[in-house]
Amino acid sequence: MTGGEGGEGVGGAGRIVLTGATGTVGSALLHALAALGHRPTALVRPGRAAAVADLADPVEVDLEEEGGSGGTGALVGALARTRGLFLLSPFHPRQDLWQRRLVDAAADAGVEHVVRLSALGADPESPVLIHRQHGLAERALAERGLPYTVLRPNAFMQNATQWLATIAARDAVVLPAGQARVSMIDVRDIASAAAAVLTGPPGTGAMYDLTGPRALGYATVAAELSAAAGREIRYQAVSPAEAAEVMLGAGVPEWAVRARLQLYETYVAGEAEDVTASVALLTGQAPRDFAALAAELSDRLRGTGLSATRGER
Repeated sequence: MTGGEGGEGVGGAGRIVLTGATGTVGSALLHALAALGHRPTALVRPGRAAAVADLADPVEVDLEEEGGSGGTGALVGALARTRGLFLLSPFHPRQDLWQRRLVDAAADAGVEHVVRLSALGADPESPVLIHRQHGLAERALAERGLPYTVLRPNAFMQNATQWLATIAARDAVVLPAGQARVSMIDVRDIASAAAAVLTGPPGTGAMYDLTGPRALGYATVAAELSAAAGREIRYQAVSPAEAAEVMLGAGVPEWAVRARLQLYETYVAGEAEDVTASVALLTGQAPRDFAALAAELSDRLRGTGLSATRGER
């Protein structure tokens, strides 16, 4: 079943609107909402409408152009008649400013409920860029007096797909994470939690730390990938300097390299190993385990193994 005209769905008048709908979490959220009978509106970058048109009604806006198609007036218009807004912006050195613009527009448009995707450890005073940006966005919501709910997920299990090339070349997961243990979460569980909150009553400022069912060291992660691949995949801890060299060589901007290394520092410090019951509380289902994701990646892992072997020959 799909929603009605203008992105309205079951469960009451007004639209559900998504930002970040073309990203990892946003894409999963589109499917989660579709399963509940909703066709939301998706605010997307110019030229990206086709990416979401199967599951959402796209509206193109440009958050980088304050006075143009992404200006406050355009955003307010795009958010009219919105009962639930999923607020997510891309990884960017001034992500907090984009978020503030969206929050201001949501307040001016009279959005009934904002569901903010934040991050575990968010704090407006944090020295860690990612945590500080998310914390500032949370503060903006509170300052504007909007009804809101904050979801703070831990590291995504799906980040494992970014390791496939290295696994192919070296049969190893190579990260500057030392002996850290991380309660990583499947993005589909984040999406299910967001869908449940978006289709429920307006929030009252509640914050939920979202994690997977257990905290895993990366040696354990590598062992579970090994089981799925049918061959040994090891974990190789490297220094932050080595990791930075690789990322810079791959074209990652310096600010993003620094931000990612800061995040790994929090992992090493033990700040990402707590396990919560929030996914089950919000969705009624236990969160997915990493072993299940590893099994889903088995064909790709075996494929990368074959590629590596042929390359060595």
